[in-house]
Amino acid sequence: MSSRDLGPNLRLLCSYGRSISAVCRQASINRHQLQRYLNGTAFPSLHTLRRLCDFFGVEEHEVLLPAREFAALIKVRPPQLARTRDRISEYMGSFVEAQDIAALGQYEGYYHSYFQPNRQVPEVQRVLTRIALEDRCLVTKTIEIYPTGAAGLPRFVKYEGIAYVSQSTLTIIERRPQELTSTFFTILYGKGDGELTFMSGLVVGVAPDSSRDIYALRTCWRYLGKTPNVRQALRACGQFPLDSPEIGKYVRYCTTNDLGPGDEFFSPHL
Repeated sequence: MSSRDLGPNLRLLCSYGRSISAVCRQASINRHQLQRYLNGTAFPSLHTLRRLCDFFGVEEHEVLLPAREFAALIKVRPPQLARTRDRISEYMGSFVEAQDIAALGQYEGYYHSYFQPNRQVPEVQRVLTRIALEDRCLVTKTIEIYPTGAAGLPRFVKYEGIAYVSQSTLTIIERRPQELTSTFFTILYGKGDGELTFMSGLVVGVAPDSSRDIYALRTCWRYLGKTPNVRQALRACGQFPLDSPEIGKYVRYCTTNDLGPGDEFFSPHL
């Protein structure tokens, strides 16, 4: 009996579920934490171990058995997982499973994304986003930097999310891990046939400050590559005057939120 067998044994148990995401939702466990248990890079607390064992219907001493012995036990007594239909995982899973993995890999890397938070203030916000391919899904992490005390926000505001490709568009769904009511949906015109440089689109969300306003903004993403100087890219984030040399003409154009004379509806600038 050894803790090193926990990862393989948990992977075997999870194989009886529809997906890792579905297991995490049904067992009420954080996906990234479970992934660490599966990879053997972390060991759950006794409380978490009991929860997992209760969910899969096994005993704590059983899940720590040598992998070969545990596999023989599970073959005779397969786990009975919760049969409640997980409609959210089913719906989102349909997007993930329909994707071309090769196409997803084209979006991996770091981005500076730009937007103008307030039409009344001639200012552009620059934030840093990382997109990585994990478990056949694009996952995102975003960091925004604000002046100390701005709108009651902390200096660093972090978001996590997922992204999926649908033909010519890339859709990102993000939220703050500690503030689940602050959710953002970003839809970008994706990579064309040429080199990935800029992507423009719209972001719809709920303001992270106390106003909780719902809004839509134009946005522009600039691809920095897969291995940029991350510290330098992060230091470059923040607020900039609209006429700042840091903000090029194309970014200014793509992030302007006004409706032009011929615009029938609010759409991205290309």
